[in-house]
Amino acid sequence: MNHFVRFRSIATILGLLVTNGLSASGPTIAVASNNRSVTGAVSGVVARSSSSQAVPPRSAGQKNTSGAPHAKPLTSKPVTITINALTNRHPISTYVYGGAYPEDAATITDSGLTEVRWGGDATSTYNWQLDTYNAANDYYFEDYAADGFGNGDDGNSAQFIRDVIAAGSNPLMTMVMLPWVAQSPETSTQQGDPSNNYHWSFSVAQYGPQCNVDPYNTDAGDGIVSGTCSNPSYLTANPNDAYFPLLDQPGNGDPPNSVYRSDWASTLAAAFGSAPHFYDMDNEIEIWGSTHRDAHPQPSAYDELRDTFIAESRALKGWDPAAIRFGPITCCWWFYWNGANNADKPAHAGNDFLPWWLNEVYWQDQVAGTRSLDVFDLHAYPDTPDTSSYTLAQKRALALRIFRDYWDPTYVSVGSDIDQKWTTFIQPKKTIPFRIPRMRAIANMIYPSTPLSITEWNAAIAGESDYSTALSDADAYGILGRERAYLASRWVAPVPGNPNYLGLKLYTNYDGQHHSFATTSVSASNNGSPNLVSSYAAMNTAGTTLTVMVLNKAPATQLGAQFVINGFTPSQVTTYTLGPKNPTQIIASPPQSWSSSMTLAAYTATLLVITGSSTLPGAEWDLNPDTVMVAAGGTVTLSPKVVSGTGTVTLGTPQAVTGITLAVTQGTVTPGKNGAITVTAGKTPGFYHYTVPSTDNAGVAQQQEGCIVVGNPPASLSQQGNNQTGARGTNLNLSVTLAPKKSGGTSGAGADILFTTDSGGLSVRLVTTDSSGNAAVVLTLPASAGIVHVTAEGPYGLGHPVVTFTETAQ
Repeated sequence: MNHFVRFRSIATILGLLVTNGLSASGPTIAVASNNRSVTGAVSGVVARSSSSQAVPPRSAGQKNTSGAPHAKPLTSKPVTITINALTNRHPISTYVYGGAYPEDAATITDSGLTEVRWGGDATSTYNWQLDTYNAANDYYFEDYAADGFGNGDDGNSAQFIRDVIAAGSNPLMTMVMLPWVAQSPETSTQQGDPSNNYHWSFSVAQYGPQCNVDPYNTDAGDGIVSGTCSNPSYLTANPNDAYFPLLDQPGNGDPPNSVYRSDWASTLAAAFGSAPHFYDMDNEIEIWGSTHRDAHPQPSAYDELRDTFIAESRALKGWDPAAIRFGPITCCWWFYWNGANNADKPAHAGNDFLPWWLNEVYWQDQVAGTRSLDVFDLHAYPDTPDTSSYTLAQKRALALRIFRDYWDPTYVSVGSDIDQKWTTFIQPKKTIPFRIPRMRAIANMIYPSTPLSITEWNAAIAGESDYSTALSDADAYGILGRERAYLASRWVAPVPGNPNYLGLKLYTNYDGQHHSFATTSVSASNNGSPNLVSSYAAMNTAGTTLTVMVLNKAPATQLGAQFVINGFTPSQVTTYTLGPKNPTQIIASPPQSWSSSMTLAAYTATLLVITGSSTLPGAEWDLNPDTVMVAAGGTVTLSPKVVSGTGTVTLGTPQAVTGITLAVTQGTVTPGKNGAITVTAGKTPGFYHYTVPSTDNAGVAQQQEGCIVVGNPPASLSQQGNNQTGARGTNLNLSVTLAPKKSGGTSGAGADILFTTDSGGLSVRLVTTDSSGNAAVVLTLPASAGIVHVTAEGPYGLGHPVVTFTETAQ
């Protein structure tokens, strides 16, 4: 079964919500509508996937021509590629070379996919007992047989897990959090026929004429009243027409045909066995009111997104103690920062959604003494402009520069979904995505030790089969490893026969013997244009092999490359090249003596496998964290730590661009003792690069680099009830008032405040501020005399203001 992949603009989603009377932005939605519908082989413009799984096999695929365009040379200047094997050393996660719905198990093995995702809109309604799903808004809300592979096989989730593991990869499953799952697959095209199944949500016979119907089943409509197509009037479905209830576990008085998460999770846990038990906690739940409006007609609200995740995540951990839970799996840039209706964000002090959500999960976990989030997970389709008027050459060029969205602190987005007024008033440089470092900085600020994953990405702007997509994908894989993603899953996995299938194999199975890009990322900079040249490098653990990926993205110009390699002595090199002349074959050169000068053909991805020698550090160390966010004028402490080895690391003097200062306060780092670096932010929000040199006890010099994301000045907390005295065991009233000031928040109302005490007891730990920004608690003084400290913390998204009360028990 071919997968139906549809790219929908944020404006389309927002339009649905606005039509329901629930504005997704401010007074005006300043989002350009991009025409992004694509079927089959993903031709034309690409911004983000609807995450639909397979819908009917009758959807036709379209293919674009491949090969390099005949364009004028863009540059002929030599480029210096500088590789430093002792700078920015860190592990590349095993799981960044993933994808959803590969063709079959054999393809998993051959391509070297390290993770395979069972995900997308369809999995939000998967019925594990019947192996079915509802296609929802992706295709007329009809029930179909599920599948896990592109060829239509493995619709049984447990069998899918077993087959993926047997093929040498790691499955990522989706745990359904909607309260409904599909009934049996439809076998009739006329609702009302009692001899067949007619499971779809919006029957024309039942609800009347609708704007569109399935051309292969004219009783299945789109749920929009006919005659209101340009200004939609949406029907309200009866979920029982197409769904069975999904409950956590069996109980008394359960509705007929109920399905249970607890039973399903136990089945999945057994199938996972000793492999990592990866779970997406559903899929893009913030837009359920669009994608699944038959079962969830109202937009998902801030509180629902928090409460549903925490409840189901903790329940899952009870059913499968080995569960590794990903969330919130947010679809796209707009919803990183905004709720699905106009009132929700202002009702939470104007806090951006993702920082708010992560903050809430962290604090509730602190209060409960348990963890409910293991991996901070997003979907990240680099945002494009409307490319409907672009030539094929222009689409190809855009695809080859678009992943600057992920990492480049100077790249101003060309996508109207990012570069518009209402997205965020809190984040610095909001027209520059800087997506991966920014998101990692937010996670490190709020919920330390929470890695970032990207479980959907794609920029096949000229089409899945176009050669430019192979270079674009190769760029993405290199970035994901270098930028420390924990897991990444392409939507969808590359298809054998397309050049981008080999773009993946250059990293995972370049020689057909399952040799792969090395596992320790090292610095590989170049002085070429980032639109035309990319370079990535990694070493093996023994320090005897250096792998270097060089992308010459110029369509008609050879690249004169001059290599400067520090910290590694090269002796021999073999190259593996993917180019437009042989777009379905990786061409290997014979091994040859190392030369620092090379000429790389136009429009190629070249992997250099270089053998040689190096002096390895006695201790590998990390900045812990390398990137973090802090409010303007604030401070944050980095805690450098040894991550492997037994040596001692001595930190040198940090260097930073103007706007932040770094001071080493504990400069000796050992396996049992972390260092300390105090970072002080200036007054100007932005992205600030810094470096920290070091020398280990064997005399090996290393350097680590990072970025500090400086936000707006913080909100403030004023306190009432400080410095009180009371008898032991009596109560004292304490309160704080939140004022947004220049944080970007809209008011002090609707924010949560976390209270903590070092003695005695508190009436409540988390308090939501009232309309005046006030939050109050009652402190019960301890039974013994002494000083009691109570700390109140405001939201991290508003700069994390903190005040401390000092009270006395007599």
